[in-house]
Amino acid sequence: MKKLAWAPLWWVIGFAMISLVLWGTLIPPQMVPHLHLNDKVEHFLAHFGLGLWFSGLLLRSNYLWLALALVAFGGGIEIAQGLMGFGRDADWYDWYADCFGVAAAIALAYLGVGGWATTLERSFGLARA
Repeated sequence: MKKLAWAPLWWVIGFAMISLVLWGTLIPPQMVPHLHLNDKVEHFLAHFGLGLWFSGLLLRSNYLWLALALVAFGGGIEIAQGLMGFGRDADWYDWYADCFGVAAAIALAYLGVGGWATTLERSFGLARA
């Protein structure tokens, strides 16, 4: 994989996504925006999106570490929700949905979607020579 010309931007966007997921899962429940989706679907989609995003920035050899980090992130969120006292609770079915989202994203990444950033930069002439 060639070095990404726009790597700093891709990483900043990725960490903004992580911050948004963290904020949305740790704020008091009355402040949570209602997306009109099932809670488990929201967890699946959030972790699926994070998995796909970061798989585009990493080498294939790092996908397992990415998956483990995102699974740990989801578990940490559930533990934090159980300890906070803001009316949130640790629901391990949410964590299962996180894990399934990560697994689906990593599977797609291994099938070739993981190189999205390189493909995007090359397609739009943004890659380094």
